[in-house]
Amino acid sequence: MIRTERLILDAWQSSDWKAFRPIATDPEVMRYINGGIPWTDERIQEFVGRQIDTLERRGFCRWKLIEAASGQLIGFCGPGIWRDRLEPEIGWWLARSHWGKGLATEAARAALRDAFERVQLPRLISVAMPENLASIAIMKKLGLTLDAEFESEGTRLVRYAMSHGQFGTLKVYEC
Repeated sequence: MIRTERLILDAWQSSDWKAFRPIATDPEVMRYINGGIPWTDERIQEFVGRQIDTLERRGFCRWKLIEAASGQLIGFCGPGIWRDRLEPEIGWWLARSHWGKGLATEAARAALRDAFERVQLPRLISVAMPENLASIAIMKKLGLTLDAEFESEGTRLVRYAMSHGQFGTLKVYEC
């Protein structure tokens, strides 16, 4: 478990898929993920199961994101495996009602610190559609730098990255 001023980044339980469902089925949340198509219940359950497995096997996951004041599951944030790539990819989704409050940046700073300090990952990437300006702004705030522009499954994407060494040269984030 990782705590910040307003958030708790915690391990998933298999039953959490139900609380995550409103986020993964919101077309606005999914707009830059898969063109706004909501996930099915099966896909949501697979996602949660994959996070449980990844944490057990690799020591990291896309942590469930809990608003500390309310105890409500409001999204996820952390490193995961993106499309079977070798390098872990840090990502975040938040419930629309929590957009624009700096929560994704707060969570991502904590997850980035954990990934480099505790897990000792050598490098993290973050991938987004070029139109997803909010996520790209978070990547830049974290200190990730543009690494590549590419296409995957017919979609134009940008990849930002940071190495463990680059993280060590940045101001240590207070979370």
